[in-house]
Amino acid sequence: MNGFTKCSNGHYYKEELPACPYCFSGNKSQEIAEHKKETQLHTESQDDGKTRLVIPKAPSMQANNRTVFGEDVIAELESGKKVTQKEYRSERKLVGWLVTYSFDKMGVDFRLYEGRNVIGRDVECNITVPDKTISGKHATILFKNDKFKIKDELSSHGTFVSDRDIEDETVELHDNDIIRIGETVFKFKIAL
Repeated sequence: MNGFTKCSNGHYYKEELPACPYCFSGNKSQEIAEHKKETQLHTESQDDGKTRLVIPKAPSMQANNRTVFGEDVIAELESGKKVTQKEYRSERKLVGWLVTYSFDKMGVDFRLYEGRNVIGRDVECNITVPDKTISGKHATILFKNDKFKIKDELSSHGTFVSDRDIEDETVELHDNDIIRIGETVFKFKIAL
């Protein structure tokens, strides 16, 4: 692919980026591995006695204060090159979201794209969730033929859709379904 690099986990990303924005691997794997070790997900105590989850940013990139679509700059590399929203976006069409307030009171959303979306604790997953009760590869949401389906991937703690354990089933998802994976509760939203 002209202009793209493939990381060790099989993700394609723009050559201009210092590392894979999906898994912190790629051309600078040793440097990224050290950075990853230093910036693991951790919690920080606040002055008000509350604890918040600290999620590190990708190495060598400074995020802009705004999220804007189109050609607007969202990050600047150490080399001075600016990365646009269009360049940073996935090559698959955005079709939905998972929204959770389980580990951040302000809420966190995860994008769902066409095809398979693997959810789990591993960095190789499309959606990586910092929950110790979630398996490495816990569940898969598939968007195919204009339908969303979810399947548990033999996880330890199960996958629940609207309080029903789906076990070995593949279940069709509908807008506003509640999905519980481990101790994390998601609301499923359709984009189309």
